[in-house]
Amino acid sequence: MAAQTKEERTRTNTFRLAPREDWKRVCLIELLDSAAALVNIVTYHRRQTYFDPDKTRSDIWNAITKTEIRSRFQPVLGRAITDKLLDKCDETWDAFFTQLDDCYDGEREDKPSPPGYWKDDGSRVLKTVVRNDAYTIEWGEHSRIELALGSELKEKYGIPLNKRLRVPVRGNPKWDGKSGRLELEYDRITESFTVHQPVTFRHDTIRATPSSGGDAVAAVDVGANNFVAVTSSDGHQAVFHARPLFHHFHRYTERIADLQSQLSDDRYSTRLIERLYDERGAHRNHAQDALVRHLSRLFEEWGVSEVYVGELDDVREEHWSAIVNEKTDLFWAHGRFCRRMQTVLEAECGITVREESEAGTSSRCPRCGEDDHVRRNGDVFQCGSCGFEGHSDVVGSENFLQNVMRDDVELAGSMARPAVSRENTTERGHATVPRLEWDDHRWRRRDRWTKEEPANQSTREGNIASGISGPA
Repeated sequence: MAAQTKEERTRTNTFRLAPREDWKRVCLIELLDSAAALVNIVTYHRRQTYFDPDKTRSDIWNAITKTEIRSRFQPVLGRAITDKLLDKCDETWDAFFTQLDDCYDGEREDKPSPPGYWKDDGSRVLKTVVRNDAYTIEWGEHSRIELALGSELKEKYGIPLNKRLRVPVRGNPKWDGKSGRLELEYDRITESFTVHQPVTFRHDTIRATPSSGGDAVAAVDVGANNFVAVTSSDGHQAVFHARPLFHHFHRYTERIADLQSQLSDDRYSTRLIERLYDERGAHRNHAQDALVRHLSRLFEEWGVSEVYVGELDDVREEHWSAIVNEKTDLFWAHGRFCRRMQTVLEAECGITVREESEAGTSSRCPRCGEDDHVRRNGDVFQCGSCGFEGHSDVVGSENFLQNVMRDDVELAGSMARPAVSRENTTERGHATVPRLEWDDHRWRRRDRWTKEEPANQSTREGNIASGISGPA
């Protein structure tokens, strides 16, 4: 049985601006620099007031008035962008005071730091937020964005007062819906403008009713060689194979280390090294975000209402090594993964996410409970007592689920699953667990019958609007 509901979802389109003329590039940079200056000025005055023992919390909000800020920045940024940046500052400080109150109430252990400046290495971070009525985007053969600017900036670059800055767009929208507050940022290293546009839309959600008659629980075991293995209390399982993805990540790490070894003692980085760091992280984040989305769809289909994710502190202490450290802290980015799980599953799917220790879960037989006469060799787990043989990370997820289900609810019996990976043809206990691998675009099943290379799906550059010589 399944229930269909319509719920509101928010997704983000990401694309780039591709100004053909130098004056447009400089105009955009000046816009972003002024936006960062606004935020930093507000932040400076509020921080000074916050650290003044004679001032109260209410004094912080009036440390510098919005009238002063508008009179200084509105001629450059325009009213819409100026007001939205002020809203952004208020949201940041509101969040800070909420965390501070949680700390005082004992609901948070560490005391939060007050909001910082939009600065990186002594330079302003060039970015801004744009209210949804201060921009328009046209998609098509000549995709473009039009941005509202202040009168002074228009006059400086010869843009008529009744016109907006028109810039070609590179990319294609993935989501269609009501446009939200746009975020625009300039990367000095790649010399590129990136846009993040949230859109809200109504989505039909089909939630399966668990066969057990109640909401299902799932355990997500973060593996050594696989991104995650998943087991649900209704008997569903899956494993996400990550070796090729990690090898790609590790090649970046080795290249970065090689370049750093060639630097003089007074240098720590170069633009090439920074670009490699960004590329490595972006590739990993793309795969990780796609994994979370894939898991959210699986959990909705399985009728899962609660998910436990492995907490790795105990694992780090027991199995620390340079390669494990690289996987847990850099490649897996475990903290980011958990935060992303909470953002997507809790905020968008209504699924509770909890962290529990998964230490020791891969060293116990899930069938007979033996933990002395077991052997693990890569992906293969073998029990010397009952003869069980299975996938070691799937074993970990089964044991992890049994640990967190404190009511001793037994797993569903036989777990029917298709496919077996060529990498693990010797496993009998989990021979039919679906194996998914990352192909640079999505997580897809790659079993021994469909192990061919995927078709070329290289990222499309999108439509680029034709150059416009004048400030149309």
